[in-house]
Amino acid sequence: MHISVANARELAETYLGKCGMSESDAAIIADILLEAELRGRKTHGFIRLTGIKSRYEQGERTDIRMDKEVGLCTRIDGGNQPGYLVAYRAMEIAIERSKRSGAGIVGVYNTSHCGMAGYYVDMARKADTVGLLFADCLPRITPEGGTEALLGTNPIAVGIPSNAVPLLFDMSTAAITNGDLLVATRNDTAIPEGLAFDSEGEPTTDADAALKGSVRPFGGHKGFGLALVTQILSGVLVNAAAIPPPGTNYGLLIVAIDPTSFVPLAQFKTEVDRLIARVKETPRESGVTEILIPGERAYRQREAHLADGIHLDETLMSQLNIL
Repeated sequence: MHISVANARELAETYLGKCGMSESDAAIIADILLEAELRGRKTHGFIRLTGIKSRYEQGERTDIRMDKEVGLCTRIDGGNQPGYLVAYRAMEIAIERSKRSGAGIVGVYNTSHCGMAGYYVDMARKADTVGLLFADCLPRITPEGGTEALLGTNPIAVGIPSNAVPLLFDMSTAAITNGDLLVATRNDTAIPEGLAFDSEGEPTTDADAALKGSVRPFGGHKGFGLALVTQILSGVLVNAAAIPPPGTNYGLLIVAIDPTSFVPLAQFKTEVDRLIARVKETPRESGVTEILIPGERAYRQREAHLADGIHLDETLMSQLNIL
């Protein structure tokens, strides 16, 4: 089903309002999910709505609050609120601190999945600050050479201001994400070989079996190393669980850095632009028509979807009680 951006936003906000969520909170989460749809990240888009609503209806929550401040560092108790809301507030605080003190470092505990990590570092980029985010979640990744899920999919995201293309780096440390598995399950399609194990530790191409089992880190020992470091930075360091149970006490480490702490903003952006231009001018392999900067493809899709709307499958629309 094709739907306009305005109607999609209203759909998400209305659906989230059914579980008692405030209009302002529903608007924030709807915007994050809609941005994922616009940027072609359906794995982090409206497919997440039913899970968010279900968890919100079942969980007990308190207010998001700052419970510790030391120098540039602020710790936030997420109050078991949805990770989307907590990460949004944490990045706001990090940006505000960076404008005041040169950098803001915010550690978050007692929250849940925050969705598309690139959304939050894009907030920093738009504010002319450098944004970084590390996040953990329930065990999904095996150690390199292992078959048992021990680490989260543990995304790392960076947003960098420039005058050229939006520079947004957003990656999972897993060979395949939970969202990819959910989409494959919904579409009843197999996943590539060599990415996942079932609950018995046997290799599988069945997405549902992988959801009950585990997935490999991307890039072998390098991805495992990044996943492990991210688990420490966004878990142990910030008072979150070292190995969190599903949906319980996930953590975030969010950093915003004002470039003017080091160089004038104009100089920073000019030099970033110069580097981007040089990358794009690099001699290309046969058959490669263009070298894209991280985030560029997603923003091109965003512009197209803003004009033409997005597509939501009928199964999802039915789950949202629209059909």
